[in-house]
Amino acid sequence: MFLKQLIKLSLRAQITWLAASLIIMTTLLLTINYWLTTASYVEQQLQQQMYFAQNVLKQNLKQQEQVLITSANVLTADFGFKQAVATQDTKTLQSALLNHGQRIKADLMVLIDLNGEFIASNNNSYSLEQLSKHLNALPLKAVNAQMLAINDSIYQIILAPVKAPRTIAYAIIGFRIDQNTLSQLRELLSLDITFLANKHIIQSSLTKDALANENVFGANLTGISLLLSSASFFHQQIEITTANNISAVLSASLDPLHRDINRLIIATVLAILFILFIAISLSRILSKRITQPLDKLMNITKSISDGNFLVPQLSNRFPKELEKLYGGFSLMSSAIKQREEKITYQAERDLLTGLYNRYKIINDIDVLLKLNLQIVLINLNIKGFKALNDTIGITNGDIILKEMALRLGNFHKQSQTPKHCLLSRPNADEFIVAITISEEQQINGFISQLRNELERPFYLDGIDLSLQIYYGIANSLEHGNDGEKLIRRASMAAANAVKSNNTLQFYQNGDDEAYLYKLNLIEELKLALEQDSGNLFLTYQPKLNLKTKQVDKAEALIRWVDKNNEFVNPEMFIALAEQSGLIVTLTQWVIRQAAHQIQIWNQQGLYFNVSVNLSAQDIQHEQFVHFLLETTTHYCVDPSSIILELTERDIAENEALVIAKLTHLKSLGFEISVDDYGIGQSSLAKLKNLPVDELKIDKCFILKLNESSQDQDIVESTITLGHKLGLRVVAEGVENQPSLDLLTQFNCDYIQGYYLAKPQKGEQLSEWYAHYVKNH
Repeated sequence: MFLKQLIKLSLRAQITWLAASLIIMTTLLLTINYWLTTASYVEQQLQQQMYFAQNVLKQNLKQQEQVLITSANVLTADFGFKQAVATQDTKTLQSALLNHGQRIKADLMVLIDLNGEFIASNNNSYSLEQLSKHLNALPLKAVNAQMLAINDSIYQIILAPVKAPRTIAYAIIGFRIDQNTLSQLRELLSLDITFLANKHIIQSSLTKDALANENVFGANLTGISLLLSSASFFHQQIEITTANNISAVLSASLDPLHRDINRLIIATVLAILFILFIAISLSRILSKRITQPLDKLMNITKSISDGNFLVPQLSNRFPKELEKLYGGFSLMSSAIKQREEKITYQAERDLLTGLYNRYKIINDIDVLLKLNLQIVLINLNIKGFKALNDTIGITNGDIILKEMALRLGNFHKQSQTPKHCLLSRPNADEFIVAITISEEQQINGFISQLRNELERPFYLDGIDLSLQIYYGIANSLEHGNDGEKLIRRASMAAANAVKSNNTLQFYQNGDDEAYLYKLNLIEELKLALEQDSGNLFLTYQPKLNLKTKQVDKAEALIRWVDKNNEFVNPEMFIALAEQSGLIVTLTQWVIRQAAHQIQIWNQQGLYFNVSVNLSAQDIQHEQFVHFLLETTTHYCVDPSSIILELTERDIAENEALVIAKLTHLKSLGFEISVDDYGIGQSSLAKLKNLPVDELKIDKCFILKLNESSQDQDIVESTITLGHKLGLRVVAEGVENQPSLDLLTQFNCDYIQGYYLAKPQKGEQLSEWYAHYVKNH
């Protein structure tokens, strides 16, 4: 009833109540601040007391250490003691340690040798086993002060070398910190002290009851918790020595503080209870006045989050400040709407041309297909755009792309174009046009309109540019009803158009399956390389030296049987490896396998130099030379046993780098061969500047050498010029005796081919070679 009466009060009365509540809250804050200040002051006093006590403790230990050092120097300087150490006179040593220890009141006097082995001590109650496990941790060096925990006691010790003149032993002198010492330290520090070793309590000036009730390892109390805690002591742990995990805990009694605080707590709690009662009462009175407009603003916020950016006009009067806040919500809603539209535009559009990006057009195509509309997709690819971009500059290239977008927009506005026409630029030089159709016959008409619009010259700074555009077409009537699939198939058709130099290309059934097969083949090849299950293997085709009639070389050829136990064409999967970036891994696998096989042959007394085919990516890889050297070292193979074969195309790619790498490899002992010579871009004139040892004539000139006089002229001249350049010449693809006779007549160095032997695995080649030697 009282609260209902309060709600009916005027705004002035409400302000009065608010002012009263603020006064009370201020009182509470001041009280809290007083408590916090008091706690901070007490904590500072305790920390300062701990700081001074810590310094006094360390100074006391330092003084004791100086006494130990002085005593140790006196003992180790004594001539008679040195002589007794040198002669290993145990009785004399024990007597000397006992007398010296009594003189300086040392509790521990020990002598150890240079290996830390026990020699003598002043106290026979300590056994060798008891001392050695503690003293072995001491670093044997110059004078070294340490704290050690021995037999549940803390010792302050000094280790000093006995020199005559070089070090012949080490003397260890120590003072035991007993209960009497702890009492003296307690009086000196005005604090209780506890010594720890490896976080275990060794000795303490605290009573057993206090130790049982106190956690000396616990975190220090801070702030207000220091005043409210029931703990009897404030603890501060300090490290004495990190080497042996010796530390000490200083403890200050909190009992006087607690007595004062308890009286203050009682008074404070009563005041706080009274103030809380008033604060709760006032908050309930004022909450309705505040929450009504806030509830309205929350509803508006939810509406905005749901995408409704319309903020209704105020129907009730709010306090001035809340009306301003309401107006701010209206402005915020408008700004959010604009930003959302901008973000949506950027997420769906190519920013250069304003056309849809790949994500947006795929989504819209799927929407149209779900409406049972048929679509034709036309993929436009500008021939040589990258080279054009490099020639005319990126800015001018962008102008051309924008003009392409404008022309596509003009095509869209033509009256013959259906309502649904989607335009996209998914890649740098690629555009997509998606048009709804009712029958397949409409496609040619749309393409004709599109070509008329796009194939007009482009005017750039007074220059007419005619671009060659390739068109790849796919439609939902024949090629699928999925946006992603249709775009992929149209793109594949455009790629085939570029490859065949055919301006217009429709998607051919089976192309996508072949593409997916290649993707799957790449994944399977990657898995085969990782697992090394035997599906990948090497065969070796021998090479015959026509001069010596000896077989001393072979070429390593990779073979692959896929998971379906089907043979995969090497040309196919090697090309896929180059395209997918797997070629470096594949070549490294081949080199490791070849090196291992050479090692096996060498152990059998067979010595073949093995040729390994490389790609441009292999020779340009920064770790390739290191890998070769590491592999030959691992398998104990001489670098000269490996011949590195590159095609003319591989050498021409980044020629300067390739020549530098090949020169380095040749200096390391590897031989270099140019493979498939005669079908690439190089010439013998270029080869004279390359660090090449061998030239392989491509098999296209050798397969029918005995039937073609032109091939004979080419091969004979190539061999002659190769020899004049100091190169070894190999003919591959020899399949009959007449060709072999001609190559012998032309002074060819080596031949390989099916007439000599087919490629075969390493162990089979060993058997073949034994049979060959026997018959020749």
